[in-house]
Amino acid sequence: MAGAAGNNGGRSLVWLQGLACGAAVAVAPAASCLLAALLAPAIAALLFDRAPGRPIARAILLCGSAPCVWPMLSFWEMGDHAMSAGFALLSDPRVLGMAWSAGGAGWLLSLVLPLGVRGILEAASLTRTALLRAERERLVREWGLDDQ
Repeated sequence: MAGAAGNNGGRSLVWLQGLACGAAVAVAPAASCLLAALLAPAIAALLFDRAPGRPIARAILLCGSAPCVWPMLSFWEMGDHAMSAGFALLSDPRVLGMAWSAGGAGWLLSLVLPLGVRGILEAASLTRTALLRAERERLVREWGLDDQ
């Protein structure tokens, strides 16, 4: 019974997120389209990442959101909140390239970082094991237990 309630809570959260996105598109369609184009890699990752907690999608979204700030500020400062202003920003290859490259960097980090952490922890474990074995050998020699 508790599992069914947990699944229902997740579905209602997705429904609320969809409602918020729909409201954003209705209120500011040009800004929403600009943001959707800039965050296209993150949106694709959200659709395809099925791991619990969606770690890869979250990393792509986090890294991809940072370069979206400047284009969105520029869009609002233009004063003309029309689709043509959004397309003018998207026509600059640096804007789209930076946003998508940052999403790619988030994807790369989500794949490489766990390997790096695993390697560091493995090296620390091997070092600790070697120190403990050396200490054990020293104690065996000191107490004279190697004669038995």
